[in-house]
Amino acid sequence: MAPGDMMEAGAALVGALIDAGVDTAFTVPGESFLAVLEALRVNRNRVRLVSVRQEGGGTMAAHAYGAIRGIPAAVFVSRGPGATNASVGLHTAHQDSVPMVLFIGQVRSHMKGREAFQEIDPHSAFASMSKTVLEPRDAAEMAKVARMAVEISISGRPGPVVVVMPRDFGEIDVTALPEQGVAQRADVTVEAAVLEDLAKALNAAERPLILAGELARQPRPRDALGAFVEALGAPLICGYRCQDVLDNTHAGYAGHLEINPVAYQDKLVAQADFICVVGSRLDGITSREEGMIKADQNWAHIHPDPAVLARFGASQKILADVGPALAAVTGSLDNPSTGRLAWRDTAHDAFMAFSKAGSYPSHGDVDLSVVAAETREMLPDNAVVLTDAGSSARWIHRFFHYRQALTQGGTACGAMGAGVPGALGAALATNDGRPIVVFAGDGSFLMSGQELSTATRERLPVKIVVCDNNIHGSILKGQLDKYGQDHAFGTVMDSPNFAKLAEGYGAVSWTVKTTAEWRPAFAAALAHDGPALIHVHTDPRDIAPYGAEKDAV
Repeated sequence: MAPGDMMEAGAALVGALIDAGVDTAFTVPGESFLAVLEALRVNRNRVRLVSVRQEGGGTMAAHAYGAIRGIPAAVFVSRGPGATNASVGLHTAHQDSVPMVLFIGQVRSHMKGREAFQEIDPHSAFASMSKTVLEPRDAAEMAKVARMAVEISISGRPGPVVVVMPRDFGEIDVTALPEQGVAQRADVTVEAAVLEDLAKALNAAERPLILAGELARQPRPRDALGAFVEALGAPLICGYRCQDVLDNTHAGYAGHLEINPVAYQDKLVAQADFICVVGSRLDGITSREEGMIKADQNWAHIHPDPAVLARFGASQKILADVGPALAAVTGSLDNPSTGRLAWRDTAHDAFMAFSKAGSYPSHGDVDLSVVAAETREMLPDNAVVLTDAGSSARWIHRFFHYRQALTQGGTACGAMGAGVPGALGAALATNDGRPIVVFAGDGSFLMSGQELSTATRERLPVKIVVCDNNIHGSILKGQLDKYGQDHAFGTVMDSPNFAKLAEGYGAVSWTVKTTAEWRPAFAAALAHDGPALIHVHTDPRDIAPYGAEKDAV
C-alpha cells in the first residue's frame, strides 16, 4: 500500500497487535467490531482466533495462555453483557499478575454517555481489575493504543489492560502505522548496594526461609531462584498455586501455602530468623490475610511493583524483578552451615511425609490422594495440570508433585469455572503435544464446561477430570461447622451425567467410581488423540484433606 492509501482502523489494530508479537486471540464475536474480525480472517495464518461459547471462557483461556507464555493473548468482546461476562477472567489475570489485553466493542461515538443499547462505562467498571483502561479518541489512535496496551500488560508487574473500541472505527492512513517490532519488557533493576544489604542479612541468618510467588514462575526467574535456593541452603515454601516455582522433589522444597494452615509450615515461619519473599504479592491466602509474618520478624520483599511493596512493612523493600535480583545476590552468599542444611532437610522431609498418598483418611470409594499420586506417575514432567476452584483442588495441591516450570495451572483468586477454558489456553500456549489435564469439581465444570465443545472444534486434546460430590463442598463445610450438621442449605446439588454430557459435546468419556478404576480410565484418556472427560464420583465427606489433628507432621 502507498502513502495516502486508507485502511480500516480495525485492520490497523490487528496489524499493531501482530507487530507487537500477539499471535493468539479469543472472542465471542460482536457486531461492534466486525472490522477486527475481518482483519483477523485475513491474517488467520498469523493470529489464531478461537471463538469460545462465553466471554468468561475467553478471558479464562487467555489467563492460562498468558501465565504460560508470559505474553498477552487478545480477547475481543462486545460491550455491556459481553464485557461483564469477560470480567471474571480479567479479575483473575489482575490478581495473578498475568498479561492480557481485553478489547471491548463500544457504542458509536455520538451515543456515548446516553445509556445507549448495552452501554456501560468501562473505566469505572474495570479500572480496579486491570492495569489501565485505554480509549482512543479517533481512528488514528487505534493502532497506537493497541501497541501501548501490549507494552503495558508486560511491563513492571504484568497484568491485564482494557482497550475500548468505538463502533464507528473509520479509516486510517497507512503511513500512520510504523512497525516497531515485538514488544519487549524492560527489567526492573535495583542498585547493587541494596542487594549487598540483602546478602549480608541472609548470610547472618541461621534459619533463613524463602517464600516464592507468582512472579518467580517464568523460566528465567525460576532458574535464578533454583540457584539461589541451592546457594542459600534454605527451605522454600511457595505461594498459593505457585507449586511449580521449584521441583517439588528438591531438597529445598517445603510445600505449598494452602487455604488450610499446616502445622509444620507454621513452625517453619515461626522459627525463621529471616524471611525472603520473592515475587509474591502476598495475597490473602498466601499471607493468611497478612497475619503469617509477624511484625517483629526480619524479612525482605522483592517485587517489581511499588504499590505491592508499600502494602507491607518489610525490613528490606526491594523494587526489582526476581531474576536479576536473585542472580546478583546468589554470588555473594556464603556456603550454608551444617545446621542450616539440616533445618532445610527436616522441612523437606516434613513436606514429603505430608504429601504422601494415603497420609490422610478417605471415606469414599475413590481416594483422591491416590488419584493424584498415580496421575503424577503416569504423566511426563512437562505435562500441565490445572485445578479449578473448589475443595477437590486441595487434594491435587497436597498430593501431586510438580517438577518443571509453568506446569501448574489455575487461578489464585479461586474463580470457579477457570479449569476447562484454562485447559484450552494451556494447550494453545504449549502447542507441543504435551498432556493438558484439568481437575474440576462438579460446580466448577457446570460454570464453563460448554468450552469442551470448543476443544472438540479446535481439536485440542485436553483431558478433563470432573470430581463430582454433588455439593458445594467448601461452603457446605463452613455451614455445618458454624450452624450444625442439619443446616445444609443451598449447597447440596444434583449433578447430571457428566460422561454423557461430554459425549454430547463431541468428547469421549469414562466413569470412575473406585480408586482401582482410575488408572485404566486415565491411561485410556491419555491415549485418546482428542478431548476426553473422566467423571469421578467422590464422597461428599471427602471435602478437603486438611485438619489440625491430621496435619501436625
